[in-house]
Amino acid sequence: MFNKVYLVGVGLINASLAKDLKRHNLVQSIVGVGRDAQRLAAAKSLNIIDEYQLLDSADVSNADVIIVGVPLGKIKDTFSALKPSLNAKTLLTDVGSSKSDVIQAALEAFGELPINFVPGHPIAGSEQSGFEHSVEQLYENRKVILTPTEKTASSASDAITKMWTAVGADVDLMPAKKHDAILSATSHLPHMVAYNLVNYLGKRDDAESIFKYAAGGFYDFTRIASSDPTMWADICVANKDEIINSINGFIDCLIELKQKISAQDEDAILALFDQAKQLRDKNMNNKDLV
Repeated sequence: MFNKVYLVGVGLINASLAKDLKRHNLVQSIVGVGRDAQRLAAAKSLNIIDEYQLLDSADVSNADVIIVGVPLGKIKDTFSALKPSLNAKTLLTDVGSSKSDVIQAALEAFGELPINFVPGHPIAGSEQSGFEHSVEQLYENRKVILTPTEKTASSASDAITKMWTAVGADVDLMPAKKHDAILSATSHLPHMVAYNLVNYLGKRDDAESIFKYAAGGFYDFTRIASSDPTMWADICVANKDEIINSINGFIDCLIELKQKISAQDEDAILALFDQAKQLRDKNMNNKDLV
């Protein structure tokens, strides 16, 4: 499918994609681009990438496709570093969790939105980070959302769609604003809740006992609080308005539950829990999501 793929940022997401591109014989050569030569050399030694360049001096002119996988706070500077050698024919995409912010960063860095720019977000991953934790088949039967801009050529969207479907993903296209609203509820809000639940419990006088006797449910619910703090701080800034909307809605639901518990209204509490069970069983049953 591709001669040269450039991975700008060789973390878990891009490294897992690299493994599947190679496994399916979809690429001749993969070039890693980043700021840490030692990390890039380690990724090369594991055969995740075939060669590497440092971002500040990178020449991406012969890339068929560039996949940017850096923290959202670094996305504009990354685009700016790529701009001098970016070929107009090169496909450019990313894997960021917020899309409106990425599109704005591209506009500011390039001066205009490139026609081959296809913002994207694979809905897969782990609380772990780094290429050391990359795995094959991470995207098998997982959703990937693409948010083409008004400037994006249909041929570019088609090519990036084919890349993701070739590694087993199910691709949907939608406007960036819709993506950001949905992900604020399904991904960003759960991380905010997990981080704050752990922090709240850690401040209690009985914190040592709480963590000592925490069972599987607590572990499952708070697993994502082990995610990369830098990445999630960037997401909070990038998708601020939508995350605040989701937090406010969740607070309203917690207040409603608190009121029903305070009133000892067991029937109302049961109705809330039963509604949640039915919604989850209907919409999420048999889904093994990361």
